[in-house]
Amino acid sequence: MKPIFAILSVIIHFFAGARTRRFLYLVILLAIAFKGAASSDMIRRTFVFYNMKDYTPQVEEHMVLRSRSDETAIRMYAEETLFGPRNPESAPLFPRETKLLSLFHSNGTVYINLSETAVFPIIIENTKLVTMEDSIERSFSTFRQSLIRNFQFIKKIKFFIEGHSIDF
Repeated sequence: MKPIFAILSVIIHFFAGARTRRFLYLVILLAIAFKGAASSDMIRRTFVFYNMKDYTPQVEEHMVLRSRSDETAIRMYAEETLFGPRNPESAPLFPRETKLLSLFHSNGTVYINLSETAVFPIIIENTKLVTMEDSIERSFSTFRQSLIRNFQFIKKIKFFIEGHSIDF
């Protein structure tokens, strides 16, 4: 019985110091933080929008819900992209009224059907964009590149507007 008391005495004496207690608290907090980060239901995704002043690309990182299915993850990413930037100095890729009508993923190809407002240009005054076609093509190209950057298994993306295929 005496060895147990001796061990307890040593442990109590060790944790009696303020520095040791603080270090122990720090270790416990770090362990909790790492456990929480490892089991999080969120995942970091990057989104590209454009600065409203000079139309240069701006990358935003959003935490979105982790999904078990690839198609659902792509759908959530597309909807977040259509929702637009969080930074008030950034311009959305598509008009705010644009809706995701359908999305299908099969064998590395993603089929995205958007509402007709997707082909309405986002024109920002005093930018390098001189035509509506430049604005529309840049929006679809940026959307495509962002999807491929975030989902490496995507090999091809086909866009549709109200069910009609478009090529950019």
